[in-house]
Formats: sequence, structure tokens, C-alpha cells
Amino acid sequence: MKRPKANRVARPLTTLLSASDGAGSLLVAAEQLGRLERDVHALLPPALTASVKVTPPRDGALVFLVANNALAARLRQQTPSLIDGLAARGWLIRTIRIRVSIAAPEPQKPPKEARLPRQGLVSLRDLRDALEPSPLRDALARLVARHSYGGSRKP
Repeated sequence: MKRPKANRVARPLTTLLSASDGAGSLLVAAEQLGRLERDVHALLPPALTASVKVTPPRDGALVFLVANNALAARLRQQTPSLIDGLAARGWLIRTIRIRVSIAAPEPQKPPKEARLPRQGLVSLRDLRDALEPSPLRDALARLVARHSYGGSRKP
């Protein structure tokens, strides 16, 4: 026997997440951390906002993750005013700790590999052969050698 299909109604994800106890608390925590990060960035100088990441507060302690020691030193000087500013905005933060979080370096971009078309290479060879010995002829010889098939041929 087949069961009758229940009418399924599309509901927003936020409604589903707030209905569940486990996921609802996660959504509330994420929203709270977003508000805290916005408040912290509003209190910081504009030059520092992109360099400071905020972790969720634990037991009244807030941890900032920064990219280098210079930023950490600059933030340490501002922690008393940040604590006061956050208290004025309703946050119960007693201490702020700053940690240097070294991010993985960005992968290097591969070097560009421009290739001359066959006709262009033939023209450069002809020009090289027509020139008297000079620095220009030497430069053309290196260029032809680099762009010849295989890349390391002798001129």
C-alpha cells in the first residue's frame, strides 16, 4: 500500500534552523557573533577593520585574531577603550586577548608563458640573421632561443 503524499511547503531555511533546538542555537550564536564583530569593527579605526577577526567570546573574554605582531601591538593599546565601547553597546566583555594568526601564504601564480606564432618566430630569425653583430642581435638571438620549440635551443 502506498501512503498518501503529504503536501510539502517550501519554508525559509532560517525558519527551519530556528525550529530545531541544536541548529537553532547555532543560528543564534552565528547572528550574535556577527553583531559583535560589527560592533568591534565600528569601534576600531577603519585601517584595522579588515585585519581583525573576532572569535566567539567565552567567559567574558574576547579573542582577536590578527595577521602580524604590529597589528597586535596596536590593538593592545586600544583594548581599554574597546572594552568600554563594547560595554556601552551592551556586551559583557571583561578582557580582550589578541593572537597572531599566521595565514597560509597564497599560492604563487604560474609564470606567463607567451608563445610566438611560427610565422613571427621565422620573421625574428630572419631579422636576427640580417643584423650585424650588436646588442640588438644578441637580444633577438635570446628571444628566438626562448620561443623556439623546446624553449632552450641555441640561436
